[in-house]
Formats: sequence, C-alpha cells, structure tokens
Amino acid sequence: MVLWNRIIVIVALVALIVVGAFALTTFNNTQTPVTAADYKGTKLAFYNNGTTWLHMDVVLENVTMKNGKTKTFYSELYLKPQNGRIVMDLSKLAGYGNRQLPAGTTIRILAWKWLLNPAAGGTGDLNLTMQGWSNTQFPGPNDEKLEIFYAGLPVNQLPREIKSDTIFTADDINKLHKLQGFIDYDENIPLYEEEILTVDQNGKVTLTIVFPPELCERIAQII
Repeated sequence: MVLWNRIIVIVALVALIVVGAFALTTFNNTQTPVTAADYKGTKLAFYNNGTTWLHMDVVLENVTMKNGKTKTFYSELYLKPQNGRIVMDLSKLAGYGNRQLPAGTTIRILAWKWLLNPAAGGTGDLNLTMQGWSNTQFPGPNDEKLEIFYAGLPVNQLPREIKSDTIFTADDINKLHKLQGFIDYDENIPLYEEEILTVDQNGKVTLTIVFPPELCERIAQII
C-alpha cells in the first residue's frame, strides 16, 4: 500500500509532463557531451529494439549530488523504432562532470512507457534494453544489459513535433512546459516498472528490477 501511494504521488507529478517539453537540459540522440571520446562519466543508455516508437516518462529519484544534497530528475524520452538510442549523462546531472559517480551511488528509476506511431492503432511489443557504464565512451562487453519485454501493448499517436530520438530533462517538474495533450491518461494505460541503479568502485553499473513491468490501470484511472 505504501508503494502504491508513493507511485500515485509521483505519477500525479509526471502527468504534468504529459508529452514532452522544452526543458532546462535537452539531450538529442548522439549530439550530447556523452559521446566525447575522452568522456569518463557514468552513463545510462536506453535502446528501443521494437518496431514502434517508444515514449517514456522517467523519474530518477533522490540522486545524491556532488555537494551532498539530493535531487530528483524528471525526463521525457522518445526513441525511434529499431535501434533508437538515448544516453543519459548521470555524472553531469549529479555535478561530477567528467568523473564517474562515487562507489556506492544508488539511484531509483521509476518509468512509465507507451508505444507510439505516426498513425495510432493496433498493438505492438515493447522491447527495451537498458545499460549503464563508466570510464569509456561506449559500453564494453562486460557491461550488463537489462532487457525489458512486454507484448501486446496498444499503439498511441506520435506527436508531430517529435522527429528523432529526443530527451527532455529537468530537476524541477515545473520547469517542463507540456505540449498540447497527446496521451489521455484515462484511456491509455502505461506500462510501469522500477529499477535500482548502483555504481561500484570501478564504475561498473548494475541495474536491478525491483518492481516488474505491469500495466498501471489503477494509476491511469486516478490521473
């Protein structure tokens, strides 16, 4: 019951984002500092292996900053079909710049997911890979992947403003300005799950599912 109450509160906040925004911090596909050859920070990547667009509302909960304070970051992601890719710069978000996050760093990830296409209708399969790593430009063969698959989700309408892999991020949800309503939360039930991200002394990132993928009909009706 406590878990559901916390989720409901956060979903109510995420609902303010709805379908994208012009945010404080914007990363767009590979055109981000994370692709620099000498970049040593800790990163979190999302890969869309499915045949439809993937839309995600992601909350990075209680991120410990370099100054010792904690922040929560809110992101809106759109990933293209078949190999869409977005990399989040976790070190930069937390104020560590070109350094890996400290050993023992723990971040709770809350995510709501929808499938999209330019023409709505029908169903599709969510096929997402998540991967974290540090100290190199690209992940290595020993950097673990977390595979998330869920079949038969309804396909909703892709906003016409979205043309490529896109992410909007801010540390205050009120700094995100929503576009015209695109998802009707009363009718379109998202897929929800939670992960815990941890970083060890060598910068190795581990992703562990703590709340498995589940349709959020109960939450969708509340919003």
